[in-house]
Amino acid sequence: MEKKRKATKAATICYGFGDLASQFVWTYVGSYLTIYYTDIVGLVPIAVSVIMMLARIWDAVNDPMMGAIAERTRSRFGRFRPYIAFGAPLLAIFSVLTFTNPFGGSSAAGVIWAGAIYIIAGMLYTLVNIPYGALAAVMTEDADQRNVLNTSRNIGMNLGMVIVNGVSAGLALKFSGAGAEVANGHGYMMVALIYAIISVPMFLVVFFTSREVVQPVGNPQTFSFKDTVSNLVKNKYLMIITLIMALQMTAFMGRIAVTSYYVIYCLGSFTMIALIMTIPSIGGIIGSFFVPFFAKKIGKRNVLMGSMIIQGIGLLIMYLAPFDNMKMVLAGDIIFGLFNVGFPMSLSMVADSVDYMELKAGVRTDGTAYATYGLATKFGNAVGGAFGIMIMSAFGYVANAEQTAGALKGINITVNLIPAIIFFLAAAVCLLWNMSDKDADDIRAQLREKYK
Repeated sequence: MEKKRKATKAATICYGFGDLASQFVWTYVGSYLTIYYTDIVGLVPIAVSVIMMLARIWDAVNDPMMGAIAERTRSRFGRFRPYIAFGAPLLAIFSVLTFTNPFGGSSAAGVIWAGAIYIIAGMLYTLVNIPYGALAAVMTEDADQRNVLNTSRNIGMNLGMVIVNGVSAGLALKFSGAGAEVANGHGYMMVALIYAIISVPMFLVVFFTSREVVQPVGNPQTFSFKDTVSNLVKNKYLMIITLIMALQMTAFMGRIAVTSYYVIYCLGSFTMIALIMTIPSIGGIIGSFFVPFFAKKIGKRNVLMGSMIIQGIGLLIMYLAPFDNMKMVLAGDIIFGLFNVGFPMSLSMVADSVDYMELKAGVRTDGTAYATYGLATKFGNAVGGAFGIMIMSAFGYVANAEQTAGALKGINITVNLIPAIIFFLAAAVCLLWNMSDKDADDIRAQLREKYK
């Protein structure tokens, strides 16, 4: 039997640095930009919603284009690695600029500035993270090692979230000046600057340690947006996992975009943001160590489905908890966090869908397939921020004011109940995936035989 081409141990470990870096630049944006827009810049909720949804509409075009361009790239560094090296500094710069607004939210110029910078930052995130995500499928032919690579990525993601959610609020307060009870614009911007400086070397670690051992056969096809979309739509398994990821990311990343409102207004403490938002990330790191074992025992789909069901239960506990019952709030948060392990399975299932399409149609679409993950991440974050703020406003939320009982209820529904329901829906969609792990291994074996 032909030996499978695999990634080095160093590359497997260092792969997680890419998602660690991503959390510094993008999770910080996702966690704090909405409240920065409404409570610091002074943008009205409808303006925030429009900005975020316009950005996602553009991403629906931009992300598949970037994936198609990356998978057609040919260079001495490979197809995907160059974009990580050259895009990371630009992403870092614009992640800082999102927390600036020289015009103020009451002016048209202020709204335009916020929208333009946010959209450009999202495009740069696409430029770096779609190639980064696609690397896992081309660094190794071994399915188990792909699970390990994506587990390394999940650990990096959760470790980044631990740091970002654990220290951001305190740092922002420190940079906001003596005696500040909530962060101001300078505080938010300085934290973004620190994270941007840290992120670039981490992306470069991935660039220097990774290698692309799985290469497409033949010359790259001429780019066609129509053909790119057609290849995605024809891949039924990619469509299934894309729907799962869109729901999964809306429930998880979308919730992050509005969790600070729950902590500040429902639980009554800005400084508790660190605790409430760090627990799920710590739990995710602990849980991730068990993912490869359980994936082997019960399969990727079942691990993904089970994790999302239990995450939903954890959020229901938080929703039902009285705001002054911290034991119940923390119990739900811990359950939610310990089972925050579905992302490696989602990514490994994307890789399986790429192999499936290559065997079925002779087309390998690593870049465009992984564009769906980046799009799902940004879509989920934007939906949480855009619709979350609209739902809270419908219940009576007013920025920088004491909230009514109705407004507090709306915040709780937005942050805990709605994400729980979405997790349950995503788990149900998993039942549509009927490719077993053995089927995926057989597909890869056929591909190796075909291209001998």
